[in-house]
Amino acid sequence: MSAAVRLVVLDVEGVITRAGGSHEPWPLEEIVALRDLIAGTPLAVVLCTGRQVPYGEAIVQALGLLRPLPASIRQRVAARGLGFAGWPSVLENGAYLYDALGRCAIALPSAHPGALEDLPRLRRDLLAPLVEETGATFEPGKDVCISINPPPVRPGAIERVPTDEFRPVVDERLRGHDSLIEVSHSKSAIDITPKGISKASGVGQLLDCLGLGPDEVLGVGDTRADAAWLSMLRWQATPSNGREALPHVAYHAPHPDVGGLIDILKRLVLRGYEGV
Repeated sequence: MSAAVRLVVLDVEGVITRAGGSHEPWPLEEIVALRDLIAGTPLAVVLCTGRQVPYGEAIVQALGLLRPLPASIRQRVAARGLGFAGWPSVLENGAYLYDALGRCAIALPSAHPGALEDLPRLRRDLLAPLVEETGATFEPGKDVCISINPPPVRPGAIERVPTDEFRPVVDERLRGHDSLIEVSHSKSAIDITPKGISKASGVGQLLDCLGLGPDEVLGVGDTRADAAWLSMLRWQATPSNGREALPHVAYHAPHPDVGGLIDILKRLVLRGYEGV
């Protein structure tokens, strides 16, 4: 028999909120239902997202994801010199572990020496001209990750060019710098981080920090950008909007975004926390 799931790791956009970015309103009634469902279980729930720390903190507060760490895990993280009081989330595409309960943000290291110094130069010399030429925009408020929102489909339009179509333009502009950076994209943005920093590296650091095994964790994502970190876990699921991007995960919910997430968590509870 496999170990019971102790931790659930959630992407945000397309899993908790609707896919598409900041112009999509939060589905508040479903979010309240999700909050009540989580509160009625022993599960710890954290985020794994490209979103910046203030946005991640807002999601944590909205869902009440402020459960204290068990004493044994808290002792483990304290022995490593980390000040986590609650379960930390992976934010800025793996650049940070952030615990809202303990008000503690830990910047995760890059595998490439000097990468944090390289990224501002690439933004200034390569990406800023691209943004000016195309009408794309930088997503504000991030310390490490550079997120580019594609340009509008036409001047003044709210709808933007799909990230799948704009990603090759960004890749071409960054050609020759693969040794310095990681590039991924969601439905709303193309994300550039220093080499060695990604959602997958962040989840790896999270599990190592907490001392949890892959069979104790359920991950829920919805895009190809989630495939690498989901593959590190024994249990993976996606709402229905992630079926095409993540065909090989263990469970595809029948509903999109937060409705699908609620279905996934109810299924987990019915199975006695033995995964999905």
